[in-house]
Amino acid sequence: MSAETAEALERIRSWGEARDWKGYDPYDGLNTPFAPYLTLGTRIGRRVLTQAVKLSPVNLRTALRIAPAWNAKAIALVASGYARLWAAHGDENARTQARRWLTWLVEASTADTGLGWGYHFDVQTRFFSYRSGTPNVIATSFAAHALLDGHELLGDPEWSEAASRASDFLVTSLLQEDADRSYFRYLPVERELVHNANLLGCSVLARTSLLTGRDDLPAIVRRAIECSVEAQRPDGSWPYAEGDGHGWVDNFHTAYVLEALVHCEPVAPELRPVLSRGFDYWERALFLPDGTPKYYAGRTLPIDSHNYAQAIETWLAVSEWRQEALSLAERAAGQLVDRMLTPAGHVAFQRRRLWTSTVPFVRWTTAPSFRALARLQLVHSLRAAAASS
Repeated sequence: MSAETAEALERIRSWGEARDWKGYDPYDGLNTPFAPYLTLGTRIGRRVLTQAVKLSPVNLRTALRIAPAWNAKAIALVASGYARLWAAHGDENARTQARRWLTWLVEASTADTGLGWGYHFDVQTRFFSYRSGTPNVIATSFAAHALLDGHELLGDPEWSEAASRASDFLVTSLLQEDADRSYFRYLPVERELVHNANLLGCSVLARTSLLTGRDDLPAIVRRAIECSVEAQRPDGSWPYAEGDGHGWVDNFHTAYVLEALVHCEPVAPELRPVLSRGFDYWERALFLPDGTPKYYAGRTLPIDSHNYAQAIETWLAVSEWRQEALSLAERAAGQLVDRMLTPAGHVAFQRRRLWTSTVPFVRWTTAPSFRALARLQLVHSLRAAAASS
């Protein structure tokens, strides 16, 4: 890990700690008290407002009275980052921070039973509409992985019990079981099959099983991954979701799929050829020759920090068995720092053709970057320790 990347990690950490990891989100536009008037109470109005606030080159949130806030997924990423820093070089303050934020996560669960998490804003997308706090599979999966990091890296068994409760929530509230297949839904009330969401849920159960010894979970994983594995196209790609109009391929959702399948592979070894085809496609179709992440398979712009951060995570997930993975993760980290880290210490959102958005988002840019760079530092620390032993 270069000195520049290590210094960038400390700058990001300092920026987040100065704000107690509160911040804005690309999709928090509906948190304005003016939303009922600006949207006229309509679905299209909510979508337009959300996108206008997200894409504006000027941060409109102060004028709209949208306050920085904690987000459960962001805090999960932060907690994982601190756990990795503790494991990398015994940073006691990082260990204290990791425990603080893991405790926050357990107390912030919004599930009726078990542990589950949602976002701190109302959501309106082209597919879903749901209220603030509604548990979803994405936020829950990242929170559960943070708890598992707490167990694995901090050595605290209490976090594995919490992760087991999150697994129970996924099974009881988000697992869709039909006669011919099962999969994890994005939301309790929706039935759409979104492949990265399904596989993220599977990854939590697989890792929980491996770290806690729960032998009831692998069979659920093996059944739920089938429909997403079968959806892999001959070129190695996955559509975002099942059904007409959902067939696009983008970078970070593909990376979610791949990293999730890496977590599932220990309980489903037959996944290795699927992973190899997927990684080959991802590297070939979703990056420019210099390593710049394309947003979509057929379009490069916008250059998004989330793609950089998730690329680091996903390459590191296979650094033990894909020879070039560590160097590709390091290249992504270098570009993230050179191109997207602001002088203030937070990570910019997107570079577009005519302008760059530097709005300080935590869940989307700064927390994922903190977590990814901490993982890179941990990998280098472990390799150095192995080399010296």
